[in-house]
Amino acid sequence: MQLTKHFTLEEFERSGTAAQLHIDNRVPAALVPNIRHLCEEVLEPLREHFGEPIYVSSGYRCAELNKAVGGVRNSQHMRGEAADICPFSPSTDKAGRLVPDSHSPEARKKMREWAEWIMDNLHFDQLLREHSGNSYWIHVSLKREGENRQMAGRLKIELLEQRAPPSLLEMAEIPEPSSPTRSLS
Repeated sequence: MQLTKHFTLEEFERSGTAAQLHIDNRVPAALVPNIRHLCEEVLEPLREHFGEPIYVSSGYRCAELNKAVGGVRNSQHMRGEAADICPFSPSTDKAGRLVPDSHSPEARKKMREWAEWIMDNLHFDQLLREHSGNSYWIHVSLKREGENRQMAGRLKIELLEQRAPPSLLEMAEIPEPSSPTRSLS
């Protein structure tokens, strides 16, 4: 299902962990408006401004998938209000497909530029530059109903259990902070 000019519902349902564990991660119809709102108000303007594709590394998560990837129990991913994003590499794979890039210095620089532009130009609830090991991504969320906090910051994701590190497709989210901040440093 096409949500906006450049984003589809399938991008938000895609999950390597869900496929591996046979978890049905289809978005309930009642949550599609939340994802569309995030795309229309944040992701599509970002895509249009920079003129380059955006990779949704983690979009919607059903409760079972959220638990499997170590997400917090109140994750905005489960409400269709959040996406973890990164740029694509300038190179392609053997089949000619774009490849996500969450590691290179160029990708990290681009994500800093994206985060600064979002912070200066768009409404959002959370805007977090996150990383785990040498993987980096931006977590951005937007509520369709209720107040958006305009909270921005950086976060290093630490694994709380002994398990394999999260893949690029499945990154943990953090609990909501008690007070908003506007720093990306």
